[in-house]
Amino acid sequence: MISRAITDEQLYSLISETILLKKYISGNIIVDVGSGNGILGIPIAILSIEKEIIMVEPRKKKSEFLFYAVKELDLKNATVVRSGIEEFVKVAKNKRFTLVGRGFPDNDKLLLYLKKRVVRELLLITSLSKIKKTEKRIEMLEQKIYNVPFRDNLKIIHIKDVSRET
Repeated sequence: MISRAITDEQLYSLISETILLKKYISGNIIVDVGSGNGILGIPIAILSIEKEIIMVEPRKKKSEFLFYAVKELDLKNATVVRSGIEEFVKVAKNKRFTLVGRGFPDNDKLLLYLKKRVVRELLLITSLSKIKKTEKRIEMLEQKIYNVPFRDNLKIIHIKDVSRET
C-alpha cells in the first residue's frame, strides 16, 4: 500500500519517523487517524504491545489492507475501524485517547477534538507551514515541537490540554 517508486531508504525514513513519534506518546489508547497504509499504526502496535492501537481509515481499499495486515502480523493490540474520525469520536465516548496523524488534511478538526477534551493529546507529523497556520488556535495549549532528523521542513508537534490534568 505504498508507492512502487518509494526506495528502501525512503521507507526506512518513514518508519524511523514513526518510531521517533512513538517516544512522545504518553496515553495507553492510541488512535491513528486517517491510517492509510498503516505507516504509523502498525509500527506503533508492534513496538507498544502494552498499548491499544486503533487505526481509523474511511477508505475501503486501505482499511481492507489494514485488516489483512493486523491479522497477518497477529497484532493482538491493534484494531481497524472503517470510518471517518467524526464517526469514530461519536462512538468512542468516555475513552481518553491519544490521537496521532501524519499528513492529515485538516489539523484544525483534530485540534477541535483536543480543545473539546475528547482526546488526551495530539501528536502530528506535519510540515512547519501547517504548524504556523494553527499557531493562534494552539497558543493556550501546552505544545512542543520536535525536529525530524534529516527532514528540515518536517516536525512532530505534541499538543496537550493540561487544564484537566489536576
